[in-house]
Amino acid sequence: MKKAFLQALLISGLLSGACAAGASEQTTVSHRDRDWMKQQQQALEEFKGSLQDGQLQLPAAQQDRVSRLQQEMQPAQNDDGRTPFPAIYFVSLGIPKEGLLPMLRDAHRFGIPATIRGLLQNDMRKTAAAMFELSKESKNAGVQVDPTLFSEYGITAVPALVVTCPGHFDVIRGSLPLQQALEKVSQEGECAATARQLMEKAK
Repeated sequence: MKKAFLQALLISGLLSGACAAGASEQTTVSHRDRDWMKQQQQALEEFKGSLQDGQLQLPAAQQDRVSRLQQEMQPAQNDDGRTPFPAIYFVSLGIPKEGLLPMLRDAHRFGIPATIRGLLQNDMRKTAAAMFELSKESKNAGVQVDPTLFSEYGITAVPALVVTCPGHFDVIRGSLPLQQALEKVSQEGECAATARQLMEKAK
């Protein structure tokens, strides 16, 4: 913006200088020179108008490029319109508390939603009681209930970590700590970039 403004001032100065030189020295100005000065004067007027409107319009080709980049930066969505999580940690309230609590703390640290298939023993009261006991140990021990994610990623046993990226996902099964699971994906997985981003954010 600053550069464009300086260029506009320079053009304005050149045009003014050319007019002054023509008046004092009566130099001969060719039709080509006059056409060029008219074009620059018109460009200057358009630039001034854009400043008065409070915005600077980009050339059509550049504006099209910006629009396409903005579209590419929009989060990808599943067919049902949901934005996929970068990663999902599949767990169960049936896992002993001594093992489950560290898993939930890790999930919170990396910003990965801990997800269960359904209610504990299909009982709302037992589920609430289990969550209450966990919350007494750690205020960050939260879970979400979503059986569709288990089906979507083919998860039949927990714990399991899924790391996603456009068109792909990686699954790490077993009770491997999240840090090690993410490192494994970052080294061997198709969604290595996502795993590295999650680890970087957790630092």
